[in-house]
Amino acid sequence: MIELTAVNKYYQNGENKFQVLQDINLKIAAGEFLTIMGPSGAGKTSLINLIGFIDRSYLGSYKFNGQSYQTASDSALAHIRNQSVGFVFQNFKLIGNNTILENVELPLLYGGMTKKKAKPIVEQALERVGLPNSSQKIPNELSGGQQQRVAIARALVHRPKFIIADEPTGALDSKTSSEIMQIFKELNRTEQTTIVLVTHDPQVSQYGERLIKLLDGAIIADEEVKHRALL
Repeated sequence: MIELTAVNKYYQNGENKFQVLQDINLKIAAGEFLTIMGPSGAGKTSLINLIGFIDRSYLGSYKFNGQSYQTASDSALAHIRNQSVGFVFQNFKLIGNNTILENVELPLLYGGMTKKKAKPIVEQALERVGLPNSSQKIPNELSGGQQQRVAIARALVHRPKFIIADEPTGALDSKTSSEIMQIFKELNRTEQTTIVLVTHDPQVSQYGERLIKLLDGAIIADEEVKHRALL
């Protein structure tokens, strides 16, 4: 589904040029649960921005389902991103003044769906992440773990081809982190949702089935996770 071949990326800072991705070769199959680990500055964010169709200023080839979008228009790129990718972030990125329903329905509305049609789909997504009957609340009425569940519901409500989860447990305590990772694992197991997870936490990395280690912009390890956590 996802195939990166000889991908390199540079940043220009005045007269200085910095390489942030070095000869990345990576294939991610549909239904995989892939974890990306690496220290700060390793290139994790640059890599997922590229995979998520946010950044296209790179050298090399990135094909999604056999097609390259590097020269696509901004509107075409926005469309494929809306249709294909769900994003979950460390700080949830919920709109504070909007209800949970209004937060979760956004990908559907961007895709052209009416609010009336979106509502039952949103409520079903909230039930799937363990938050039934919460659609009329606002984010600050929920705990951090509950807000991250809302963010997951928003990411999956439009049935994306894959979800990018960027440090989704970074702001949570260990018990809540485990609960959130169980949701990702269940989505992957029961619905074959492809998950690309970024984490700095070795324990969280064990929930995936495959682990990519980045250092200085290069892949230094690509290995199967032999002991998945809490199976």
